[in-house]
Amino acid sequence: MYTGNKLIELLEKQQETRYKTNLFRKGTFRIQWRAKVGSYPHPDGETMISAGEPCGNWETYKQQPRNDKFINKKGKEETIKKLEQYLNELPKLPINGYIPGSSIRGLVRAWVKKDPDKRSRMNELLGYQDDEKITPGKIEFLDAYPDKPTRLTIDIINPQQEFQVLHNQEKQSNPCPLYTLGDGDNKIKVTIAIRGIPNKATEEDVKQVWEWVEQALHFYGVGSRTASGYGMIKSENKPKPIRPKNEISKTFNFTLYSQGCYGANQKNRDDVQLRPSHWRGWLRSWVLRFLLGVMSRKNAEKILGDLLGNIDENSGKSYKGCVRLELVKNQLWGEVSEDEPDFYTWKGQLKITAPKDILSKIILPIIRFACSVGGVGRGWRRPLHIFSFNNGNKAARGCYLKLSHKVPDKNTGEKKIRLYQLSPNKPELWSKTYDQWLKAIKSYCGDKITIDTTINQNLEAEVFSPNTCAIYAVPGPDQNPIDESYQTWQNIRDNEETRGEGMTLIYQSKYKKKTEVGGDAGNGNASCSWVSIRRVNIPNKIAQTQCQEIVCLFMGGQLTKIDHTDNQNNLRSHFLKDLSNIPDSTLLFGVSPDNNN
Repeated sequence: MYTGNKLIELLEKQQETRYKTNLFRKGTFRIQWRAKVGSYPHPDGETMISAGEPCGNWETYKQQPRNDKFINKKGKEETIKKLEQYLNELPKLPINGYIPGSSIRGLVRAWVKKDPDKRSRMNELLGYQDDEKITPGKIEFLDAYPDKPTRLTIDIINPQQEFQVLHNQEKQSNPCPLYTLGDGDNKIKVTIAIRGIPNKATEEDVKQVWEWVEQALHFYGVGSRTASGYGMIKSENKPKPIRPKNEISKTFNFTLYSQGCYGANQKNRDDVQLRPSHWRGWLRSWVLRFLLGVMSRKNAEKILGDLLGNIDENSGKSYKGCVRLELVKNQLWGEVSEDEPDFYTWKGQLKITAPKDILSKIILPIIRFACSVGGVGRGWRRPLHIFSFNNGNKAARGCYLKLSHKVPDKNTGEKKIRLYQLSPNKPELWSKTYDQWLKAIKSYCGDKITIDTTINQNLEAEVFSPNTCAIYAVPGPDQNPIDESYQTWQNIRDNEETRGEGMTLIYQSKYKKKTEVGGDAGNGNASCSWVSIRRVNIPNKIAQTQCQEIVCLFMGGQLTKIDHTDNQNNLRSHFLKDLSNIPDSTLLFGVSPDNNN
C-alpha cells in the first residue's frame, strides 16, 4: 500500500485538533519534467539516499568481476556500469521517489538570500549556523510525495563541449547514467507542506514562509540541475511572481523541425525527446566559442562557469551559474511527419533568466548568432534535408530552428512576433551585433582579464571572432523543402532540391566525411564538422531563389591563405576559397580568403 501523503494528512489533522491554530500550510504542485532530487550513478554499489522511499530493499548485481570495481572519493567500493547495461537491466529503480523536505528548505533559503533585506527574517524563521553554534528555526519542511507511486527512471548527463567545440575526439559522446524522479513525459503531482513549531511560530510566520516556498519553487524549481531545466515545478494556485532584484527573463517561441533528438535510450528511434539539456548544451557551447574568441582557454572556462555553472573535475563539487533555462512544451511536441523520410516537429517556449546586464548584453547577442548559423540538438550543423544511403534508402538529416520573440511596433506599440535571427540581407548588422557584445564582455571582465580578439587564432578549436571564422550567405534551395503548415515534405523530386549551394559544396567528395572540414558522424571514431549550415526562408533576389543558406566556417587554427603543397592539412582554407567563389555569395562576418590565393 502506498502511503506517500498520509503523514502530511495526519500531521495536518493533529495540528487542527491539538493546537487550534493555523500553523500548517500545504499546496499542490506539478513537476513539469524530471527532478534530480537524488544521485544514483551506481545504484548497486552505493547507499540509496535522498530520492528514494526510505523503506524496503532489493538485491541486484551480487556477482561482479573485480575489474568493474573502483574506489570512490569516500573510500567506498562501487560498481561501474555502462549506460546500455542499466537500460537493459534496471531502467527503473524498484523504489518510489519523493522530494526531501531538506531540499525544499535549502531552495527557499537560496531564494530569500537574493534579497539582503530579508536575511535577518530568514535566519529567525529558518534558523542558521554560526561556526559551531546552531540556532534552530521555527518552521518544519515536510517531505513531499507524489500523489501516486512514481518510480525513479534512468536518465543521462551527456557533456559535449570538449567534443563539439574543442574537437577532442577522445571526449566524444560518453553518456553518464543517473536516476531521476519522473520519466520526462508525464507531469507529476506532488503535495508540499510546512508547519510551524507550536509555541514558537505564529500564523504570520507560517504565512510568510509559505509565500517564500511558492516564489522559490516558481523561479528555481526543486532539486539539483535546476538551471538546466530539471525540477521545474508549477503551483496550481499560480501565485503572482516576485522577481529577485536585478534579474530579468527573455522568452522565445520556437519551432524545431529535426531528424530526431533522443534521451537515454538513443537506439529506440520511437522514443524522440527534446530535452532542456539539449538547449543548455547548445547555449554552453556557443558561449564558450565566443569567449575563446577574446581570452585564453583557462579564462574562458572560468567565465563560462560563472555564467552557466560548472563541475570541478578534481573535487566533484558543482558550482551554480547565474543563467537559468526553462523549457515549456506546446501541444505539438515530437510529432512525426505525415510522409517519409520521417522528421519530427517540436513547438514550445524557451525562457532564459539572468542578471539584467548579463542577459541583455552578453547572453542574448550570442543566442542571436547561434540561431542565425545553426540549429539545436542532433544534426544542428546541417539544414533539414534528404540524404540517401548507399543502399538507396532515404533519411532526413539536419534540423531547421525558428526562434522568435515579441517586439513592440514602432508606430502602434502593439507587440508583434519577429524572428530573432540576423538577416543575410543586412550584413552590417552582423559586425555591429558582435561589436556590441565585445564592448559588454570587456566591461564585465574589467581589469581582471585582458580581452584580445587575436589570442586564439592558432587554437585548433571552434573559436568565434572576426579573425577565426567566416560566415557567408549563399543562394538556394529554390524553395523551402518542407510544408510548415502540415509538417510534410514539399513535392520533392530528388535530394538535391532540399539543398542550397552551401550543402552542395560540403557534399563534394573532397570535403564530405573529411575530418578537417565535413566531419564524419559514422560509426567508430566520429568527428565533428568544422562547418555549420543553416537554411533561411529569405529570398536571394539576385539568384532568384526563395531560400538562402548561412554557412559558418571555423578556421580552427588554419590560415586563410592556401598552401598548394599541402592539400590534406589545409582543407579549411580550400573550403573558404570555394565558399567565397560561389556566385552571388555574400560575406556577412569574419575572415575572407587571402587575396594572394
